[in-house]
Amino acid sequence: MVYPAGETGNRYVARTLYRKLTIALCALAMAAVSARAAGPSLLFDPATGEVLSQDRAGEPWYPASITKLMTSYLIFKKLKAGTLKLDQKITVSDIAHEQPPSKIGVPVGKTVSVDFALQALLVYSANDMAYVLAEATESWPDFVTEMNATARTLGMTGTHFMNPNGLFEPRHISTARDIAILVSAIVSEFPEYAHYFKQPNVAVGKKHLSNRNSLLRKMPEADGMKTGFVCDSGFNLVATATHDGRRLASIIFGSPSGKARADLAQLLLTDGFTRTPDVARPKLADVANQATGSIVPADMAPEVCKTKPITLAYAEDMQNWGISFGTYDTAAKADMALRGRLLTSYGLDAGGLAGILEMPNKGGFAAVLANIDQQKGAALCAQYRADKAPCEVLTPQVFQQIAALMPKPKTKAGNNEPGDDDGEAEGSDGKAKAPAPAKKP
Repeated sequence: MVYPAGETGNRYVARTLYRKLTIALCALAMAAVSARAAGPSLLFDPATGEVLSQDRAGEPWYPASITKLMTSYLIFKKLKAGTLKLDQKITVSDIAHEQPPSKIGVPVGKTVSVDFALQALLVYSANDMAYVLAEATESWPDFVTEMNATARTLGMTGTHFMNPNGLFEPRHISTARDIAILVSAIVSEFPEYAHYFKQPNVAVGKKHLSNRNSLLRKMPEADGMKTGFVCDSGFNLVATATHDGRRLASIIFGSPSGKARADLAQLLLTDGFTRTPDVARPKLADVANQATGSIVPADMAPEVCKTKPITLAYAEDMQNWGISFGTYDTAAKADMALRGRLLTSYGLDAGGLAGILEMPNKGGFAAVLANIDQQKGAALCAQYRADKAPCEVLTPQVFQQIAALMPKPKTKAGNNEPGDDDGEAEGSDGKAKAPAPAKKP
Protein backbone atom coordinates (compact mmCIF):
# COMPACT_ATOMS: atom_id res chain seq x y z
CA MET A 1 0.00 0.00 0.00
CA VAL A 2 1.23 3.52 -0.85
CA TYR A 3 0.85 5.99 2.04
CA PRO A 4 0.52 9.78 1.76
CA ALA A 5 3.78 11.75 1.68
CA GLY A 6 5.43 11.97 5.08
CA GLU A 7 3.24 9.20 6.56
CA THR A 8 4.43 5.86 7.89
CA GLY A 9 2.14 2.88 7.91
CA ASN A 10 1.51 2.99 11.67
CA ARG A 11 0.98 6.75 11.67
CA TYR A 12 -1.45 6.58 8.76
CA VAL A 13 -3.46 3.82 10.40
CA ALA A 14 -3.55 5.71 13.70
CA ARG A 15 -4.70 8.93 12.03
CA THR A 16 -7.38 7.05 10.07
CA LEU A 17 -8.69 5.30 13.18
CA TYR A 18 -8.68 8.60 15.10
CA ARG A 19 -10.65 10.30 12.34
CA LYS A 20 -13.22 7.49 12.21
CA LEU A 21 -13.56 7.50 15.99
CA THR A 22 -13.99 11.28 16.03
CA ILE A 23 -16.72 11.09 13.39
CA ALA A 24 -18.52 8.34 15.29
CA LEU A 25 -18.34 10.16 18.62
CA CYS A 26 -19.50 13.42 17.02
CA ALA A 27 -22.44 11.64 15.43
CA LEU A 28 -23.51 10.11 18.75
CA ALA A 29 -23.03 13.36 20.66
CA MET A 30 -24.86 15.42 18.04
CA ALA A 31 -27.78 13.03 18.15
CA ALA A 32 -27.98 13.43 21.93
CA VAL A 33 -27.67 17.22 21.88
CA SER A 34 -29.95 17.67 18.85
CA ALA A 35 -32.69 15.86 20.71
CA ARG A 36 -32.69 18.80 23.13
CA ALA A 37 -32.58 21.49 20.42
CA ALA A 38 -36.04 22.51 19.30
CA GLY A 39 -35.01 24.80 16.49
CA PRO A 40 -33.31 24.68 13.09
CA SER A 41 -29.56 24.28 12.60
CA LEU A 42 -27.07 24.69 9.77
CA LEU A 43 -23.37 23.99 9.22
CA PHE A 44 -21.70 25.66 6.23
CA ASP A 45 -18.55 27.11 4.70
CA PRO A 46 -18.89 30.93 4.52
CA ALA A 47 -16.26 31.18 1.77
CA THR A 48 -17.92 28.77 -0.66
CA GLY A 49 -21.52 28.58 0.55
CA GLU A 50 -21.16 24.80 0.83
CA VAL A 51 -23.77 23.25 3.17
CA LEU A 52 -22.27 20.41 5.20
CA SER A 53 -25.46 19.70 7.14
CA GLN A 54 -28.78 21.32 7.88
CA ASP A 55 -32.01 20.69 9.72
CA ARG A 56 -35.03 22.85 8.80
CA ALA A 57 -32.72 25.69 7.75
CA GLY A 58 -35.55 27.35 5.80
CA GLU A 59 -37.99 27.37 8.72
CA PRO A 60 -38.96 30.82 10.08
CA TRP A 61 -37.63 31.68 13.53
CA TYR A 62 -37.24 34.71 15.77
CA PRO A 63 -33.57 35.70 15.35
CA ALA A 64 -33.37 37.81 18.55
CA SER A 65 -29.94 39.48 18.88
CA ILE A 66 -28.59 37.63 15.84
CA THR A 67 -30.28 40.66 14.22
CA LYS A 68 -27.26 42.71 15.29
CA LEU A 69 -25.24 41.03 12.56
CA MET A 70 -27.30 42.97 10.01
CA THR A 71 -26.99 46.16 12.09
CA SER A 72 -23.20 45.78 12.12
CA TYR A 73 -23.11 44.88 8.41
CA LEU A 74 -24.80 48.17 7.52
CA ILE A 75 -22.47 50.11 9.82
CA PHE A 76 -19.47 48.42 8.17
CA LYS A 77 -20.82 49.53 4.79
CA LYS A 78 -21.17 53.11 6.05
CA LEU A 79 -17.61 53.03 7.38
CA LYS A 80 -16.38 51.80 4.01
CA ALA A 81 -18.37 54.53 2.21
CA GLY A 82 -16.95 57.19 4.54
CA THR A 83 -20.31 58.35 5.91
CA LEU A 84 -19.18 57.15 9.35
CA LYS A 85 -15.79 56.97 11.07
CA LEU A 86 -14.75 54.70 13.93
CA ASP A 87 -13.70 57.62 16.13
CA GLN A 88 -16.84 59.62 15.34
CA LYS A 89 -18.98 60.54 18.36
CA ILE A 90 -22.67 59.59 18.17
CA THR A 91 -25.42 60.62 20.56
CA VAL A 92 -27.61 58.47 22.80
CA SER A 93 -31.29 59.26 22.19
CA ASP A 94 -34.30 58.70 24.43
CA ILE A 95 -35.39 55.56 22.59
CA ALA A 96 -31.86 54.14 22.70
CA HIS A 97 -31.59 54.78 26.44
CA GLU A 98 -35.01 53.20 27.09
CA GLN A 99 -34.07 49.82 25.61
CA PRO A 100 -34.15 46.94 28.11
CA PRO A 101 -31.03 44.92 29.02
CA SER A 102 -28.63 43.83 27.83
CA LYS A 103 -27.52 47.46 27.68
CA ILE A 104 -24.66 49.77 28.58
CA GLY A 105 -26.87 52.46 30.11
CA VAL A 106 -25.25 55.64 28.78
CA PRO A 107 -27.42 58.67 29.73
CA VAL A 108 -29.54 60.48 27.16
CA GLY A 109 -27.60 63.18 25.33
CA LYS A 110 -24.18 61.71 26.07
CA THR A 111 -22.01 60.44 23.24
CA VAL A 112 -19.98 57.32 22.47
CA SER A 113 -17.66 56.53 19.58
CA VAL A 114 -18.78 54.32 16.71
CA ASP A 115 -15.96 51.95 17.67
CA PHE A 116 -17.19 51.61 21.26
CA ALA A 117 -20.80 51.17 20.12
CA LEU A 118 -19.75 48.33 17.80
CA GLN A 119 -17.80 46.65 20.59
CA ALA A 120 -20.76 46.90 22.97
CA LEU A 121 -23.13 45.68 20.25
CA LEU A 122 -21.15 42.63 19.16
CA VAL A 123 -19.37 41.65 22.39
CA TYR A 124 -21.98 42.41 25.05
CA SER A 125 -25.07 42.46 22.78
CA ALA A 126 -26.08 45.92 24.02
CA ASN A 127 -29.62 46.75 22.91
CA ASP A 128 -29.18 50.48 23.48
CA MET A 129 -26.09 50.63 21.27
CA ALA A 130 -28.06 49.07 18.38
CA TYR A 131 -30.30 52.14 18.35
CA VAL A 132 -27.37 54.51 18.84
CA LEU A 133 -25.72 53.07 15.72
CA ALA A 134 -28.99 52.97 13.77
CA GLU A 135 -29.53 56.68 14.47
CA ALA A 136 -25.96 57.68 13.62
CA THR A 137 -26.81 58.78 10.06
CA GLU A 138 -30.62 58.56 9.84
CA SER A 139 -33.74 57.84 11.86
CA TRP A 140 -34.02 54.33 13.26
CA PRO A 141 -37.15 53.53 11.17
CA ASP A 142 -35.20 54.51 8.04
CA PHE A 143 -32.34 52.29 9.20
CA VAL A 144 -34.76 49.36 9.57
CA THR A 145 -36.05 50.05 6.06
CA GLU A 146 -32.42 49.85 4.92
CA MET A 147 -32.00 46.57 6.81
CA ASN A 148 -34.92 45.04 4.92
CA ALA A 149 -33.79 46.40 1.57
CA THR A 150 -30.31 44.96 2.16
CA ALA A 151 -31.81 41.59 3.13
CA ARG A 152 -33.68 41.50 -0.19
CA THR A 153 -30.52 42.44 -2.11
CA LEU A 154 -28.58 39.63 -0.43
CA GLY A 155 -31.33 37.11 -1.20
CA MET A 156 -32.59 36.71 2.37
CA THR A 157 -36.10 35.86 1.20
CA GLY A 158 -37.41 34.64 4.56
CA THR A 159 -36.34 37.64 6.61
CA HIS A 160 -38.19 40.71 7.87
CA PHE A 161 -36.78 43.14 10.43
CA MET A 162 -38.77 45.46 12.71
CA ASN A 163 -35.96 46.92 14.84
CA PRO A 164 -32.14 47.06 14.94
CA ASN A 165 -31.59 44.96 18.06
CA GLY A 166 -33.84 41.91 17.72
CA LEU A 167 -36.15 42.38 20.70
CA PHE A 168 -39.32 40.41 20.12
CA GLU A 169 -41.92 41.58 17.62
CA PRO A 170 -44.20 39.04 15.90
CA ARG A 171 -43.07 40.23 12.45
CA HIS A 172 -39.34 40.15 13.23
CA ILE A 173 -38.32 36.84 11.64
CA SER A 174 -35.55 35.11 9.72
CA THR A 175 -34.25 31.64 8.86
CA ALA A 176 -30.96 29.84 9.45
CA ARG A 177 -30.42 29.84 5.69
CA ASP A 178 -30.84 33.63 5.49
CA ILE A 179 -28.57 34.29 8.45
CA ALA A 180 -25.94 32.09 6.79
CA ILE A 181 -26.10 34.29 3.69
CA LEU A 182 -25.59 37.36 5.87
CA VAL A 183 -22.66 35.74 7.70
CA SER A 184 -21.02 34.90 4.36
CA ALA A 185 -21.38 38.52 3.25
CA ILE A 186 -19.80 39.86 6.45
CA VAL A 187 -16.91 37.39 6.30
CA SER A 188 -16.13 38.02 2.63
CA GLU A 189 -16.71 41.79 2.48
CA PHE A 190 -15.36 42.96 5.83
CA PRO A 191 -12.50 40.78 7.10
CA GLU A 192 -10.94 43.90 8.64
CA TYR A 193 -13.69 43.93 11.28
CA ALA A 194 -13.38 40.27 12.29
CA HIS A 195 -11.86 41.28 15.63
CA TYR A 196 -15.19 42.60 16.92
CA PHE A 197 -16.73 39.12 16.78
CA LYS A 198 -14.00 37.39 18.78
CA GLN A 199 -13.07 40.16 21.22
CA PRO A 200 -13.08 38.59 24.72
CA ASN A 201 -14.56 41.61 26.52
CA VAL A 202 -15.50 45.26 26.20
CA ALA A 203 -14.15 47.85 28.64
CA VAL A 204 -16.77 50.11 30.21
CA GLY A 205 -14.99 52.36 32.66
CA LYS A 206 -13.23 50.02 35.09
CA LYS A 207 -15.49 47.11 34.18
CA HIS A 208 -14.75 44.50 31.54
CA LEU A 209 -17.95 42.93 30.22
CA SER A 210 -17.34 39.44 28.85
CA ASN A 211 -18.28 38.34 25.36
CA ARG A 212 -21.63 36.56 25.53
CA ASN A 213 -20.41 33.89 23.12
CA SER A 214 -19.20 31.26 25.58
CA LEU A 215 -17.85 29.09 22.76
CA LEU A 216 -14.92 31.51 22.49
CA ARG A 217 -13.86 30.38 25.96
CA LYS A 218 -14.32 26.64 25.49
CA MET A 219 -13.25 25.89 21.88
CA PRO A 220 -9.72 27.00 20.92
CA GLU A 221 -10.59 27.23 17.21
CA ALA A 222 -13.66 29.44 17.77
CA ASP A 223 -13.38 32.99 16.39
CA GLY A 224 -16.93 34.42 16.38
CA MET A 225 -19.70 35.35 15.98
CA LYS A 226 -23.01 36.35 17.73
CA THR A 227 -25.52 35.14 20.31
CA GLY A 228 -29.24 35.80 20.54
CA PHE A 229 -31.99 35.28 23.09
CA VAL A 230 -35.56 36.27 23.69
CA CYS A 231 -38.05 34.03 25.44
CA ASP A 232 -39.94 33.35 22.21
CA SER A 233 -36.80 32.30 20.28
CA GLY A 234 -34.90 30.32 22.87
CA PHE A 235 -31.10 30.43 22.80
CA ASN A 236 -29.67 31.19 19.35
CA LEU A 237 -26.04 31.20 18.24
CA VAL A 238 -23.99 31.89 15.15
CA ALA A 239 -20.56 30.35 15.78
CA THR A 240 -17.49 30.35 13.55
CA ALA A 241 -14.21 28.47 13.94
CA THR A 242 -11.01 28.03 11.93
CA HIS A 243 -8.94 24.84 11.76
CA ASP A 244 -5.91 24.33 9.50
CA GLY A 245 -6.82 27.46 7.55
CA ARG A 246 -10.41 26.36 6.88
CA ARG A 247 -13.24 28.36 8.41
CA LEU A 248 -16.71 26.93 9.05
CA ALA A 249 -19.83 28.42 10.60
CA SER A 250 -22.75 26.89 12.46
CA ILE A 251 -26.16 28.36 13.19
CA ILE A 252 -28.21 27.10 16.12
CA PHE A 253 -31.78 28.29 16.77
CA GLY A 254 -34.04 27.47 19.69
CA SER A 255 -31.75 25.70 22.14
CA PRO A 256 -33.09 25.30 25.69
CA SER A 257 -30.03 26.93 27.29
CA GLY A 258 -26.87 28.84 26.52
CA LYS A 259 -24.78 25.76 27.31
CA ALA A 260 -26.81 23.53 24.99
CA ARG A 261 -26.42 25.86 22.03
CA ALA A 262 -22.64 26.18 22.57
CA ASP A 263 -22.28 22.40 22.94
CA LEU A 264 -24.20 21.73 19.73
CA ALA A 265 -22.29 24.40 17.80
CA GLN A 266 -18.98 22.91 18.94
CA LEU A 267 -20.06 19.42 17.92
CA LEU A 268 -21.21 20.57 14.50
CA LEU A 269 -17.99 22.48 13.88
CA THR A 270 -15.79 19.64 15.13
CA ASP A 271 -17.61 17.19 12.90
CA GLY A 272 -17.37 19.60 9.97
CA PHE A 273 -13.60 19.78 10.21
CA THR A 274 -13.39 16.00 9.77
CA ARG A 275 -15.04 16.30 6.36
CA THR A 276 -13.18 17.34 3.26
CA PRO A 277 -14.71 20.00 1.01
CA ASP A 278 -16.99 18.59 -1.69
CA VAL A 279 -18.21 20.66 -4.65
CA ALA A 280 -21.11 18.23 -5.05
CA ARG A 281 -22.67 19.31 -1.75
CA PRO A 282 -25.61 21.75 -1.93
CA LYS A 283 -25.02 25.48 -1.59
CA LEU A 284 -26.87 27.95 0.61
CA ALA A 285 -28.86 29.16 -2.40
CA ASP A 286 -30.11 25.58 -2.88
CA VAL A 287 -31.78 25.58 0.55
CA ALA A 288 -35.40 26.67 0.17
CA ASN A 289 -37.09 29.00 2.64
CA GLN A 290 -40.62 28.14 3.66
CA ALA A 291 -43.12 30.69 2.40
CA THR A 292 -43.51 33.49 4.94
CA GLY A 293 -46.76 33.00 6.80
CA SER A 294 -47.07 29.31 5.94
CA ILE A 295 -46.22 28.47 9.55
CA VAL A 296 -45.88 30.54 12.70
CA PRO A 297 -42.42 30.36 14.32
CA ALA A 298 -42.28 28.12 17.34
CA ASP A 299 -42.69 29.79 20.72
CA MET A 300 -39.90 28.65 23.04
CA ALA A 301 -41.10 30.74 26.01
CA PRO A 302 -42.83 27.88 27.84
CA GLU A 303 -39.56 25.95 27.88
CA VAL A 304 -36.90 28.61 28.43
CA CYS A 305 -38.90 31.18 30.45
CA LYS A 306 -41.33 28.99 32.32
CA THR A 307 -42.54 31.69 34.71
CA LYS A 308 -42.82 34.43 32.07
CA PRO A 309 -46.41 35.51 31.35
CA ILE A 310 -47.38 36.71 27.89
CA THR A 311 -46.08 40.27 27.69
CA LEU A 312 -48.93 42.78 27.70
CA ALA A 313 -48.90 46.09 25.86
CA TYR A 314 -49.66 49.47 27.38
CA ALA A 315 -52.99 50.77 26.14
CA GLU A 316 -51.70 54.31 26.63
CA ASP A 317 -48.91 53.58 24.11
CA MET A 318 -51.52 52.69 21.51
CA GLN A 319 -52.55 55.90 19.80
CA ASN A 320 -54.47 56.81 16.66
CA TRP A 321 -56.46 54.02 15.00
CA GLY A 322 -55.91 50.27 15.13
CA ILE A 323 -57.35 46.85 14.36
CA SER A 324 -58.25 43.87 16.52
CA PHE A 325 -57.91 40.22 15.51
CA GLY A 326 -60.38 39.17 18.17
CA THR A 327 -60.67 38.82 21.94
CA TYR A 328 -59.66 35.57 23.63
CA ASP A 329 -60.09 34.08 27.08
CA THR A 330 -56.33 33.76 27.63
CA ALA A 331 -53.34 35.90 26.73
CA ALA A 332 -51.65 32.84 25.19
CA LYS A 333 -54.46 32.39 22.66
CA ALA A 334 -54.40 36.08 21.79
CA ASP A 335 -50.63 35.90 21.36
CA MET A 336 -50.90 32.98 18.94
CA ALA A 337 -53.56 34.80 16.92
CA LEU A 338 -51.45 37.96 16.74
CA ARG A 339 -48.29 36.13 15.69
CA GLY A 340 -50.13 34.26 12.96
CA ARG A 341 -52.18 37.13 11.56
CA LEU A 342 -49.26 39.50 11.17
CA LEU A 343 -47.18 37.11 9.06
CA THR A 344 -49.00 38.01 5.87
CA SER A 345 -47.54 40.19 3.12
CA TYR A 346 -49.82 43.05 4.15
CA GLY A 347 -49.31 42.44 7.87
CA LEU A 348 -45.52 42.52 7.61
CA ASP A 349 -45.55 45.94 5.97
CA ALA A 350 -48.40 47.46 7.97
CA GLY A 351 -46.17 49.21 10.51
CA GLY A 352 -47.84 50.20 13.75
CA LEU A 353 -47.50 48.74 17.24
CA ALA A 354 -48.48 45.10 17.81
CA GLY A 355 -49.46 43.80 21.22
CA ILE A 356 -51.83 42.00 23.55
CA LEU A 357 -54.27 44.18 25.49
CA GLU A 358 -56.00 43.04 28.67
CA MET A 359 -59.62 44.16 28.43
CA PRO A 360 -61.53 45.79 31.31
CA ASN A 361 -63.94 43.90 33.55
CA LYS A 362 -62.27 40.55 32.91
CA GLY A 363 -63.23 40.84 29.27
CA GLY A 364 -60.37 38.70 28.01
CA PHE A 365 -57.35 39.60 25.91
CA ALA A 366 -57.35 41.31 22.53
CA ALA A 367 -54.77 40.77 19.76
CA VAL A 368 -54.21 44.29 18.45
CA LEU A 369 -52.25 46.28 15.89
CA ALA A 370 -52.39 50.00 16.77
CA ASN A 371 -50.83 53.35 15.85
CA ILE A 372 -52.01 53.28 12.24
CA ASP A 373 -54.33 55.71 10.46
CA GLN A 374 -58.03 55.11 9.80
CA GLN A 375 -57.59 54.44 6.10
CA LYS A 376 -54.92 51.80 6.65
CA GLY A 377 -56.98 50.15 9.37
CA ALA A 378 -59.98 49.84 7.08
CA ALA A 379 -57.86 48.51 4.21
CA LEU A 380 -56.15 45.93 6.42
CA CYS A 381 -59.40 44.64 7.85
CA ALA A 382 -60.81 44.31 4.33
CA GLN A 383 -57.83 42.14 3.38
CA TYR A 384 -58.05 40.00 6.50
CA ARG A 385 -61.78 39.49 6.11
CA ALA A 386 -61.22 38.47 2.50
CA ASP A 387 -58.97 35.74 3.91
CA LYS A 388 -61.76 34.78 6.32
CA ALA A 389 -59.85 36.08 9.34
CA PRO A 390 -61.64 38.13 12.04
CA CYS A 391 -60.75 41.83 12.04
CA GLU A 392 -62.32 44.91 13.60
CA VAL A 393 -61.27 48.54 13.21
CA LEU A 394 -60.61 50.27 16.56
CA THR A 395 -60.96 54.01 17.09
CA PRO A 396 -58.57 56.17 19.16
CA GLN A 397 -61.36 56.50 21.73
CA VAL A 398 -61.35 52.75 22.35
CA PHE A 399 -57.66 52.81 23.32
CA GLN A 400 -58.25 55.85 25.54
CA GLN A 401 -61.10 54.09 27.35
CA ILE A 402 -59.04 50.93 27.93
CA ALA A 403 -56.09 52.99 29.19
CA ALA A 404 -58.36 54.80 31.65
CA LEU A 405 -59.83 51.58 33.03
CA MET A 406 -56.80 49.29 33.09
CA PRO A 407 -53.62 49.83 35.17
CA LYS A 408 -50.26 49.44 33.53
CA PRO A 409 -49.17 45.79 33.26
CA LYS A 410 -46.19 44.68 35.29
CA THR A 411 -44.08 43.89 32.25
CA LYS A 412 -43.44 46.01 29.20
CA ALA A 413 -42.97 44.79 25.64
CA GLY A 414 -39.57 43.24 24.97
CA ASN A 415 -37.55 40.42 26.48
CA ASN A 416 -34.14 40.61 28.08
CA GLU A 417 -30.90 38.92 27.14
CA PRO A 418 -29.79 36.47 29.83
CA GLY A 419 -27.17 37.66 32.23
CA ASP A 420 -24.66 35.12 30.95
CA ASP A 421 -24.79 33.07 27.80
CA ASP A 422 -23.56 29.93 29.49
CA GLY A 423 -26.89 29.95 31.28
CA GLU A 424 -25.38 30.29 34.75
CA ALA A 425 -27.34 33.49 35.39
CA GLU A 426 -30.67 31.75 34.89
CA GLY A 427 -32.77 31.19 37.96
CA SER A 428 -33.82 27.72 39.05
CA ASP A 429 -37.18 28.31 37.42
CA GLY A 430 -35.52 28.75 34.02
CA LYS A 431 -36.35 32.44 33.67
CA ALA A 432 -33.44 34.51 32.40
CA LYS A 433 -32.14 37.21 34.69
CA ALA A 434 -31.03 40.50 33.20
CA PRO A 435 -27.74 42.10 34.25
CA ALA A 436 -27.70 45.47 35.91
CA PRO A 437 -26.81 48.31 33.50
CA ALA A 438 -23.12 49.11 33.50
CA LYS A 439 -21.79 52.56 34.22
CA LYS A 440 -21.35 54.90 31.28
CA PRO A 441 -18.06 54.62 29.41
